[in-house]
Amino acid sequence: MAEKKEKAYELIKLRILNGQLSSRQPVSLSALSSELSISRTPIRDALHRLKTEGFVEIFPNQGVIVKELTSVEVTQMYELRLALEGFILRRCISLFAQHDIAFLRKLLNHQREAMENKDPFAFMRYDNEQHLYIHNIYNNPFIFNVLNRMADRIYYGGVQALKMPGRMQSTFEEHVRLVDAIEAGDVELAIQTLENHFNLGLTYTIRSIGQV
Repeated sequence: MAEKKEKAYELIKLRILNGQLSSRQPVSLSALSSELSISRTPIRDALHRLKTEGFVEIFPNQGVIVKELTSVEVTQMYELRLALEGFILRRCISLFAQHDIAFLRKLLNHQREAMENKDPFAFMRYDNEQHLYIHNIYNNPFIFNVLNRMADRIYYGGVQALKMPGRMQSTFEEHVRLVDAIEAGDVELAIQTLENHFNLGLTYTIRSIGQV
């Protein structure tokens, strides 16, 4: 049963992140059960877990809808990200080895390809991977777990923002500047670049709310 619960959770969350479930059209538990070929009980358990994590709202006898991000939630997430990731950069920028920089640049190449293909979903996956890689350099599991728990909500909001004209290009350029600053070991420039990146991300994400 536990395996079915986890499978249901992952499959439903994937549909949310990929935009396959709507914030406007409720989907019934029966429909999800049929679509995923999983019985109703694991589906119900998965939905309650996703509700606890802030992804969905459940309406008895109507179904489930994706819960949209609010401007307050987005602002709070970006404030926390800046505080923690800025702290990480200040404490460990000297720990980035050449293979770390090479990996970050590899992710940038993937982002460029996603941008050229006009694929905000792939672009945002590499965006999240880049930030989580930076978090993991510091090797503090408590901070990493906090940021990792936010990653999927950030992904969902980020995809909506990336659909706005010019945002994918500007995000890519911000990431290039951040990696350049990290490679140079310039902590103040890295933190300033990160702050500018998050401020723009916050602005675009809030603008995108309601346009899904």
